[in-house]
Amino acid sequence: MMPKLPLRRAAVLPVPALGGPAPLRVPSPGRFTLRNGLRVIVVPWSTLPQVGIRLLFPAGSVGDPDGLQGTASFVGSMLTEGTHLRSAEELNAQLDRLGASLGVQVGHDFTEVDLFLLSETLPEAIRLLAEVVRSPSFPAAETERIRAETLDSLEARDDEPANVADDALAAALYGPDHPYGVLSDGTVEGVEAVTRDALVDFHSRHYRPSGAVLLVAGHFDEATLRAVLEECFGDWTGSAAVPSYPAAPTPLPSETLAIGWPEAAQGEIRFGGLGMPRTSADWVPAALANYLLGGSTITGRLGANLREDKGWTYGIRSGFSAAVQSGGWVIETAVDAAVIEGAVTEILQELHRLVSEPVDDDELRRAKDALILSLPRAFETPGRIIGRFGALEAFGLPLDYWDRFPSAVESVTPDDIRRVAHTYFHPDVLTRVIVGPQ
Repeated sequence: MMPKLPLRRAAVLPVPALGGPAPLRVPSPGRFTLRNGLRVIVVPWSTLPQVGIRLLFPAGSVGDPDGLQGTASFVGSMLTEGTHLRSAEELNAQLDRLGASLGVQVGHDFTEVDLFLLSETLPEAIRLLAEVVRSPSFPAAETERIRAETLDSLEARDDEPANVADDALAAALYGPDHPYGVLSDGTVEGVEAVTRDALVDFHSRHYRPSGAVLLVAGHFDEATLRAVLEECFGDWTGSAAVPSYPAAPTPLPSETLAIGWPEAAQGEIRFGGLGMPRTSADWVPAALANYLLGGSTITGRLGANLREDKGWTYGIRSGFSAAVQSGGWVIETAVDAAVIEGAVTEILQELHRLVSEPVDDDELRRAKDALILSLPRAFETPGRIIGRFGALEAFGLPLDYWDRFPSAVESVTPDDIRRVAHTYFHPDVLTRVIVGPQ
């Protein structure tokens, strides 16, 4: 039998004191313009030997020719499908050799070409980026493959109630003649009609240096970067075509669109309305009001009600879309078919409460802290840095926007919350879409 060891009193360690919030350190970007008019934004960030690059073009779906909706997205997909020097396979092999990744995102207003790489491969990677954006070859076989994949994707959207709800809401808010009312991927009819000549023409008009912005963040030598950029882009000329926007949409009277889906076990619910241009002075108070309502699926009022209290949904959120014109604002959730009516009622009650009742000081304080204290994370990686500064360049926001953001949030009052809530969240100006079995 083992002898019993004497018991010892466990040491009681003091509870560690909570540290203060991370300080906001907004990087100071450098700016210069190449001789061909290409604006360059550089943000040194030396934590890791990585670099993020974004080329931003005014080449979104707003520029799609009439009857050829989907041209911008089609061109974006074709950038990595072969150049006049390399096939798609050779491009991918070169990216693999460099340990780099290249992606293209096409929205309604802009096209973003993103390249992430290791610092040591910077010159070779920039040469490859220039090749991709300047000289895509639009090979016939790859063009037809991308067309078929896009058509399959567009047709498959109608098989998902969530997609049907999203598309119906956009169409109701913007109508058939505004680009924001159509997916940036285009329409089946538009993609079917796009010719190779239309792709080449769109690229020639919109992918030009003057009017574009190149952002670089990470660990690099600026003199080397300038030299490589001049080598790869200096002889590239021309001004990007300026997209022509239709008249901005106006808010519509409230309506409800019910779309039957007999076999659905759940109902997709959307409440949506017109937001504001990203440059609007209402953006910060409206973002704060939105956070209170549904910016957080757990702590927002909608989440606290429908998810935490009633257990009707896994998540409910709301948010604005940043856009040149009035981007949309939407509440989105899915609930069991049996509680669709109850969920709609609760959403309406939360909307009326935010519109008509003053916000409690403690609740407003928590929302402000959430927006301000999360901001340092927005500048932690090259990808996040180019995203934040890319927004400033895309929408023409002040260069010190992020430095002033905390004070802008702090200045929002309960009266501001009620004012923007009445403007953008009032049920009388929101369209409801319900896709479900009843």
